[in-house]
Amino acid sequence: IYYSQTQYEKAINMSLQAQKYFKKSENQWAQADSMRWLGDVYYMQDRYKEASETISEAQQLFQKIGNELGVAECLRRLGDIYRMQGRNDEAIKMLSDALKQFQTFGNQAQAAECLLSLGELYRKQQKYNEATEMIMKAQKQFEEIRDKKGVADCLQTLGFIYGDQAHYDEAVASEIISEAQQLFYQIGNELGVAECLKRLGDIHRMQGRNDEAIKMISDASKQFQTFGNQMQAAECLWSLGELYRKQKKYDEATEMIMKAQKQFEEIGYKRGVADCWLILGYIYRNQAQYNEAVGMFSNSQREYENIGRIVDVAVCYQYLGITHRLQDQHEQGKEAFTKA
Repeated sequence: IYYSQTQYEKAINMSLQAQKYFKKSENQWAQADSMRWLGDVYYMQDRYKEASETISEAQQLFQKIGNELGVAECLRRLGDIYRMQGRNDEAIKMLSDALKQFQTFGNQAQAAECLLSLGELYRKQQKYNEATEMIMKAQKQFEEIRDKKGVADCLQTLGFIYGDQAHYDEAVASEIISEAQQLFYQIGNELGVAECLKRLGDIHRMQGRNDEAIKMISDASKQFQTFGNQMQAAECLWSLGELYRKQKKYDEATEMIMKAQKQFEEIGYKRGVADCWLILGYIYRNQAQYNEAVGMFSNSQREYENIGRIVDVAVCYQYLGITHRLQDQHEQGKEAFTKA
């Protein structure tokens, strides 16, 4: 009950008490299941290190007692954790393995969740055809089992996919996300409503409708903070920083981005940290603080390289080249452009 109401600290206390009881009773299945639930709560709080450790322990216990469904559920959640940390190759492998197991068991709900997560992964890798295919399959399965939240999640992600692609009309993306938002509202899913609000704000940001974007994203940020959702709150701060940067309000932009970076570091989301360094590089370069800009772009390039985001690595080298050129450091600039 506490979990469904996003009262996560209370849910953690209940789960820890349950584990103590189950250890005494020697009920290994119940012990493993309560550990898995605890890992889920940590995941929802963006506490990925604790989530990974707890779910891995639960997975080992499920394996020990021969509960294959429990093993698959842990595998799926570990895949989601790696997805949120930007460890995409590991996440795809885990989620694909879990998907096969759920299909073998005939567990349509869990299989659909795996398809949804894979779709999200492919979207973040800008593999939009694969992403759309996964999400459409997931939506069909959610519709068959009448899971309205699952359908809303799919609509939301489809809206994100269309919004990410320049050749699609942003009005189409807005329409799909608004439809998802209404469905989330109907089923009382406040987190889903806030996620849609944030994405609609991002679309307004990309359209240059800055005042509307700031209002929507600020409202969404407050809701995420209320839910204790650190990842989404950090993404709102990043979006607000981008908005202020484009308005040349550099002090406000720097404040937002540094707050976002701190939160991304706390939850271990490496791509978010790299994104923040990149934006800080833009901010410093636009203010002719070239040494600071080079430092930020270099940090971002190394982090993107560590997590395998090759296109973003190239972007960093490109901006390093531009910044070196502005400093009349032509050899360094040439080297950076060559690497890009």
